[in-house]
Amino acid sequence: MMEPSRPLGRFLRLWVEGMLLLSLKGSLRGVYLRGEVPPGPLVLALNHHSFYDGHLVWLLARRMGRRMSLLVAEENLRAFPVLALAGALEAGRVREALRRLSRGEWVALFPEGVLRHPGPLGPLRPGAVWLAQRAQAPLLPVAARVVLRGFEHPEAFLWAGDPLKPGAGLEELARALGGLLGELDALLARTHPREVPEGFREVLKGRRSLEERVRPLVEVLKGR
Repeated sequence: MMEPSRPLGRFLRLWVEGMLLLSLKGSLRGVYLRGEVPPGPLVLALNHHSFYDGHLVWLLARRMGRRMSLLVAEENLRAFPVLALAGALEAGRVREALRRLSRGEWVALFPEGVLRHPGPLGPLRPGAVWLAQRAQAPLLPVAARVVLRGFEHPEAFLWAGDPLKPGAGLEELARALGGLLGELDALLARTHPREVPEGFREVLKGRRSLEERVRPLVEVLKGR
C-alpha cells in the first residue's frame, strides 16, 4: 500500500476523501450532530446499520480536525485498499491502533461486528473496551441513524454521548450505547418528519428534494 506521506499518496488521499464527501452530499439530504466530542485520543464505538456509517465517522473526524482510523474487516480492505488512505485499518492490527491512540488520534470501530438491520443495539464484541483499557483512552459511544423521513433523500443523525472512563467494561458500553440509540430512535419517532430533532445541528448540507429546489422559483412566479 502506498504511503500517504508520499506526494502521490497525498494526492490519492485527497481524492478518496473528496469522493467520500461527494458521496455524502450527493446521497443524503444532510448530516446532523448532537453532543460534544472531547479533545485528546478517543476510542469511538458506534452501532452499525447502514452503508454510510464509515463515511459518517470520517466526516465527524474531519469536522473536528482530528486524525481517525476506522477498524474494518481485512477482506474489506483487501477489496478496497485505497480506503487505507482515508483512515481504514485492518481490525487485526491492534498494535498499530494503539500506536495511533498514543499519538492522540482517534480509533473508531463497530463493536456489533456486523452490519445489522436498524433496530436495538445487538450483542457487542470486546474490541473497543480492550483498546480503551490498553491505551488508557476515553471510550466514546456514538449512536448513528440514517433514515428516510419527510424528504426525498435520507438524513443521517449522529449523537455523541458522554465519554466513558478507560476502565469501563463491556456491559457499561452496552448500556451507554444501547441507551443512546434508544433515545435517538424515540426522539426521531416523536419529531415531525420535516423538522430537525431537538438538540441536533446540521454539519453537512446535502441534496434537497425536488420540491425544495423548485419552491424558490414558484415563490418568484407568485410574486409577479
